[in-house]
Amino acid sequence: PLADVATVVSLPANATAGTVVTGTVSYSNNGTSTAANVTGSVVVGTAGGVISTSGTGNTTTLTLAPGASIQLTFTFTVPASNVTATSTVTTTTADNTPSNNIGTAALAVNAVADLSLSKVASQPNGNTASSTMSFAIVVVNAGPSTAADITVTDVVPAGLNVLSVSGAGLTASNTGNNVQGTISSLVSGATATLTIVVSMSNATSATLGYTNTASVTSTTPDPTPTNNTGTVTVTVAPLADVATVVSLPANATAG
Repeated sequence: PLADVATVVSLPANATAGTVVTGTVSYSNNGTSTAANVTGSVVVGTAGGVISTSGTGNTTTLTLAPGASIQLTFTFTVPASNVTATSTVTTTTADNTPSNNIGTAALAVNAVADLSLSKVASQPNGNTASSTMSFAIVVVNAGPSTAADITVTDVVPAGLNVLSVSGAGLTASNTGNNVQGTISSLVSGATATLTIVVSMSNATSATLGYTNTASVTSTTPDPTPTNNTGTVTVTVAPLADVATVVSLPANATAG
């Protein structure tokens, strides 16, 4: 007796990283004899290795009559890189066409990266005119994909004068109070920090508040753009102007 077991596995053409997708796999017998002890399995993986699936994609000790088939489904969470699914079927009955005992399917992953930005001041209150302080702007990529072509922008308000900029994990630059940080790529879970040192001015007699907002963008789609900005307010008191006046009579008689 001859059986001809075959398998076909299917995946969506593409999907967004972090979403859950469903694949299908079929096991069939195209031969003239019943296929006994049919075992089918599906392995889903990326270049980095096998990923976990759930569902009924695998089967064991199945019997398939000539012309019979079975279709099963499996699900998995889409990783950051492209996916390949490989299905395999075997039988203890002689199989005259082993070339169709393996099936493959590919899924292209649409990258998304959840960038967030936070901003803190080294001394938000208690500053006086002519003193210095710094802003720390931290960008985090929560993934699941690598974020590409990232730009951090901060226009420091007048009254705060940029003295220097520096970066950890990014390239920092400024033209006056227009500050920018650039990152070619930031992998999931990574952070980068932009530091801005400023001097403060206050020509009035009252304490002034300066509100400063920074933002981050990327060419990689961001599923949560609402956390892409950070704002902080700092207060600056005027310089004290202590003065004294002493007076004497214009003239007086000795003694």
